[in-house]
Amino acid sequence: MNGGRLSRATTRKRKRVFRVTTAVALVLALVGIIAFAALIDKKEKSALPKSDEIATEMVDSESEQPTDTETESADTIYIGQPYTKVYADDRVAVVYEADLGDRFERLETVSGFVKVQLNERMTGWVTEESVTTEAPALSDDDVIAAWQQVVPSASETVLDWIGKDVATVRAELGSPAAVQRDQVNEYHFYDGFFLMVRDQTVRAVDWDRQAVVTPDVTPTNEQTTGIWYEGETVQLKLFPYSGVMRVRLEHK
Repeated sequence: MNGGRLSRATTRKRKRVFRVTTAVALVLALVGIIAFAALIDKKEKSALPKSDEIATEMVDSESEQPTDTETESADTIYIGQPYTKVYADDRVAVVYEADLGDRFERLETVSGFVKVQLNERMTGWVTEESVTTEAPALSDDDVIAAWQQVVPSASETVLDWIGKDVATVRAELGSPAAVQRDQVNEYHFYDGFFLMVRDQTVRAVDWDRQAVVTPDVTPTNEQTTGIWYEGETVQLKLFPYSGVMRVRLEHK
């Protein structure tokens, strides 16, 4: 009799353990299903790319889409008109006045304006109609011969200055009488001429109030307010005014 009662008690105990175990297993399975669903939903809603490769493909795809109002390029343009106004990003405020023949890197063209790199720190905008990409070049010998005709008193040593670090040139010339600055350049004044310095490099030498002389060389571009001679590595620019002219010999 005792053996029968123990057998029935053991059976009831086993049934209770089975029911509890089954219930716990069902609860755990339900929790697992809910957690997995939440994880999938979170991944689908995430804005982050799954790899750098996907991000690169997305950027490339967007950059290849053409636009009607904006084109991007990285080439060289020339200022085609003397005393060309260069504007700030609002395309209203004037930040600089560029000379005929000035060379700049074009960054983009937007709605009739060209964005250019003025120096290492600064960009500006000029009207598209004021620039050109074509500048038929003369030989440097022809440009230098034209310069020697209009500034016969200048030494050929000047040719060693343009394109050099300003500190090197000042070590040879000594301290200037004055230094002036605008948004783009520095101007170091010496007796009879000044250095135009941009990004710590002597870009040009200017002589003011020179007698008006017409060189025996065909210019790249000639206008009443400016004459431009484009060489292989140097430029010559003449700006007549009030019976005299300003002369600039510039490194390209």
